[in-house]
Amino acid sequence: MDQERLLRITEVQQRVGIARSTIWLWIKQGRFPKGMKLSPSVTVWHEKEINLYVAGKWNT
Repeated sequence: MDQERLLRITEVQQRVGIARSTIWLWIKQGRFPKGMKLSPSVTVWHEKEINLYVAGKWNT
């Protein structure tokens, strides 16, 4: 079975090339994928969703 990776904020930053604060701002504005909360202090994103965002194919 092929399992999709979950990315933490540091790896998301590296892939998209923007600052952590900008990611959180864009999430609030609906311009970036929300990710999902694993705990109050841990948010992860599906690798596929970030790849779509980088490719310019992500839709809100």
